[in-house]
Amino acid sequence: MTSSYNDIYSRFLNKIRDYEFAGLPEPTATKQMLEWLQSAISVPYIYRIFNTFSADDEIAEMEYTLTESVNEYSDKNFVEELLAYQMMVCWLEPKVYTTSLVNQMVTNNKESRFFAQANHLDQLRNLLSDSKNKVRSLLRDRGYIYNSYLGNR
Repeated sequence: MTSSYNDIYSRFLNKIRDYEFAGLPEPTATKQMLEWLQSAISVPYIYRIFNTFSADDEIAEMEYTLTESVNEYSDKNFVEELLAYQMMVCWLEPKVYTTSLVNQMVTNNKESRFFAQANHLDQLRNLLSDSKNKVRSLLRDRGYIYNSYLGNR
């Protein structure tokens, strides 16, 4: 089965609202999405779902078969959705682990105040954790629903 990188990128872009990223030149944005996609594919619990896998960055396509295949349409949608969510995790991680969130902010009002930004950092961490959990739940649910040992096919 074959999936285009552009199909995965499209699913990924529908999951985020990042106006800074949207303002990047197309070659730069595509290069960044390729790096996130490569990181997503290399995650061990994702890579293990494939029986065979090959990716060609030149033509921006990947060919694969799943170890537990349902049908071509379902498999293709599942893989593209899974990789888009894992790309979202890759997109979020640098936003959580940035020094601007770690350092305290100073404002110049009548008297200087320090803000720890702890609430914002907690929200980003929760978003990252929720995204990672979504990827794992997609894998878990598919494994449970289509488990031939349990007779769920």
